[in-house]
Amino acid sequence: MRRFEVVFQPGGRTVEVVEGTTLLEAASLAGVPLEGVCGGKGTCGKCEVRAKGKLSPSTSSERRALGDKLSLGARLACQARVLGRVVVEVPDASLRLGQKILREGVTRYVPLDPMVKKRFLCLSKPSLDDQRTDLERVLDALGEGRAADLNALRELPFVVRRNEFRVTAVAVDGTLVAVEGGDTSGRCFGVAFDVGTTTLVGYLLDLSTGEEVGASAAMNPQAACGDDVISRIGYLMEHEDGLERLHEGIIEALNELISELCRDYEVRPDEVYLISVVGNTCMHHLFLKLDPRNIASVPFVPVVSDPLVFKAEELGLKAHREARVVVLPNVAAYVGADIVGGILATGLWEVEAPTLLVDIGTNGEMVLSADGRMMACSAAAGPAFEGARIRHGMRGAPGAIDSVVVEGEVKFTTIGDESPRGICGSGLVDAVAEMLRVGVLEPSGRIRSPEEFEGPENLKARIVEGEGGYDFVLTEGIRITQRDVRELQLAKGAIRAGIEVLRREMEVEDGELTVLLAGAFGNYINKKSALRIGLLPPVEEGKVVPVGNAAGEGAKLVLRSRRELERAQEIAKKVRYVELSARPELMELLAEYMLF
Repeated sequence: MRRFEVVFQPGGRTVEVVEGTTLLEAASLAGVPLEGVCGGKGTCGKCEVRAKGKLSPSTSSERRALGDKLSLGARLACQARVLGRVVVEVPDASLRLGQKILREGVTRYVPLDPMVKKRFLCLSKPSLDDQRTDLERVLDALGEGRAADLNALRELPFVVRRNEFRVTAVAVDGTLVAVEGGDTSGRCFGVAFDVGTTTLVGYLLDLSTGEEVGASAAMNPQAACGDDVISRIGYLMEHEDGLERLHEGIIEALNELISELCRDYEVRPDEVYLISVVGNTCMHHLFLKLDPRNIASVPFVPVVSDPLVFKAEELGLKAHREARVVVLPNVAAYVGADIVGGILATGLWEVEAPTLLVDIGTNGEMVLSADGRMMACSAAAGPAFEGARIRHGMRGAPGAIDSVVVEGEVKFTTIGDESPRGICGSGLVDAVAEMLRVGVLEPSGRIRSPEEFEGPENLKARIVEGEGGYDFVLTEGIRITQRDVRELQLAKGAIRAGIEVLRREMEVEDGELTVLLAGAFGNYINKKSALRIGLLPPVEEGKVVPVGNAAGEGAKLVLRSRRELERAQEIAKKVRYVELSARPELMELLAEYMLF
């Protein structure tokens, strides 16, 4: 097959690709972080570039999204295919910037009892009176050992004699996996990973004390193949090597995080003996290189939901040769190990008062705990809360408007205090809540015309004609459109409908609820705004509690205590999953809760 050069400007990054490769795929190969919100469907318009060279003809998606700009060289990178040498100019607005990543969350205390332990042993030397085998000598000294891995056995006679029988034994649940010379018992580390659809967070823990040493985070490189799990499943179905590429991307990114954590905190990768992983069910499958396509279609069946333990080398993770990888269990196709981790961290299974855990994103996962029972569901909220399908929407990256207040004038803040580039989910909720409060927006979701609006003239001047209705201008170049409001209504309607199904099923009144908001969106959202637009049930503001990255905290608990992995399995089995698509009242509830 013919290959051609693609040059990305500014920066001059160059890559050679096979004929027919899209510019988005070429950008990924060149390490240029282009936005790919819709997964190459041509519907979001976020990957707009200017290109010169031999490319495939414009598609209907490009003509719809770009209009007259096509004649000026504009193309959608996910649609334009390379047919010869191409030079691509990438505007700042199309770059996928580093997102503001939430690292901390609430957690529980657990006694330290990790799956991996290291013990320094001063062994008696063999003699004619003591002819125990080398292994018996080590296991007897350990007091709890019962077996050994082959690699440990092969090294054992050399390590003990080279170090005068003063060695450190490394055991996983009583099985000897390594023997190290001298006293290395204080050098035992683990890494907990929260593998999110958009972001990856890694935590380095000292397993000899249980203390967190440090944390690091990165964007999930799979985002170039689509912002949501359905887009990524579509990507792997459309590309013969799709599963391999998605899996390799996540493993490479996690290895970079391990390397970064070890470098920053003076730990060697071979001192990492235990890794725990949480993520939604699709991310769980892609991490393990399990085909997730059956998650996306009725009857929504995952390959596996049980907790799993593997060797790190089986997955290509760069840690100690005998390091174990513990993957927390899933509940169902759309309620994954991240939610199980959140339940672990918050102690949701043992709370007495009715408590709702909500993780709001492209999919909204909800778990209601009451009277010793737990029930969960997932609502396809769409990507509005993450800035996708919003005219000027973006992720929570520098320059994103993240809060809005209307006090005579429109006031806003941006992430990093940078000049506004767009608006992220928390800013969108604030903006719509304020438009509703001051009367720009009707309870039906319609933006009033300037003639209908009865507020001050300076706000009236911000209502301008748009496509399919009126827009509300926040600042130059950034506005809330009528379509944006409708997207938010669909998203919040889906979340509230799911909450209502759980509430009715569990026979809990709104006023009884305490609401725990998990994840980055839940942590940064303005509680008053969320309550005002009806995203959350009508509870007192003080009963809405952000719990941060509870999923990551759950992964840490599994590192600290092997009992927590058993508890995670008990939790996953205990949670009753409700499939919303099978509920006859769903459409009626969606219609009701789309209104403000």
